[in-house]
Amino acid sequence: MSPNIRQIGSKNKIDRLLNYTFKCEVRSGFVEVGEDNFCVPVYYEKFEKAINQFEVRDSDVYIVAHPKTGTTWAQEMIWLIVNNLDYEGAHEDILKRFPVLESAAHIDSEIVDLSQFYGCDYMTYLNNLPEPRCIKTHLHWSLLPEQIRTGSKKPKIISVLRSPEDTCVSFYHHCKLIEGYNGTFDQFCDLFLAGRSCYGPFWKSVLSVWKERHRSNILFIKYSDMKKDLSTVIKKVAKFLGREINDDALQGLVKHLSFESMKKNPAVNFQSVVDMFASVYHKTTAPNVFIRRGIVGGYKSDMTTDQIQKFKAWTKENLYGFDLDVE
Repeated sequence: MSPNIRQIGSKNKIDRLLNYTFKCEVRSGFVEVGEDNFCVPVYYEKFEKAINQFEVRDSDVYIVAHPKTGTTWAQEMIWLIVNNLDYEGAHEDILKRFPVLESAAHIDSEIVDLSQFYGCDYMTYLNNLPEPRCIKTHLHWSLLPEQIRTGSKKPKIISVLRSPEDTCVSFYHHCKLIEGYNGTFDQFCDLFLAGRSCYGPFWKSVLSVWKERHRSNILFIKYSDMKKDLSTVIKKVAKFLGREINDDALQGLVKHLSFESMKKNPAVNFQSVVDMFASVYHKTTAPNVFIRRGIVGGYKSDMTTDQIQKFKAWTKENLYGFDLDVE
């Protein structure tokens, strides 16, 4: 194991909780990586070199953001803008037209063979995608491909910001649905706050990208802004990507990206993934709840007053000295 990668064992209560509550068929442990102790599945070690040396193109468009911050919503928006509102092409599963860089490092390949879905080795699939490629990643900035970090290649990068409270609630339901999480919501909150949920610590991951905001090829958008005024966000993203969109096309895209449209769209609602993991976990049925509520501030009905206070104090501590507001 690389000195930069360390196994997360059972040396303390929170690590034991992580390993116990994510003990399932497709997950056999986690590792921490780098100075920020970034938490990823154990399979990451196998793909660390391939991800680091991934051949980036200047024409690429990346989403770099923590899971459940609205990235699927942003993916559909960005892909359609990049591809001149090709709604016919958008019928293809978003996992194929806007894949996740580290998907192969996320699950046990002996249980879930991605080549059956992609038709070839996963990293080969990414390398063979035609330009302009759209790729998503949840990785910490320090773990992105070297060519992005050094600036030798300058793809467009869009990062989505969302409140940690809403992110935590959404991530909890996501992990129960397709990652075999078997703990309680209270336990998940403890893991999230401790930086021991997958792709955590949340703030260190978010700030790792925020610290790079001086780069001209990075744009930040907020989930709350997308909910409040999607048209303005679309125009902002289109300008950043060097695309034009007229008023009629804009209204059509807003309608396509509505919550109800996204929820019933099989290309983005992950029904196939939900069904696949339902069979892995030996469930007979699995409701389609990947796109669940999509509201801002929903955590207020899910968290206790004590939990909300803990999150607020934790955010204040982590954002001290940073001019960042995700609300």
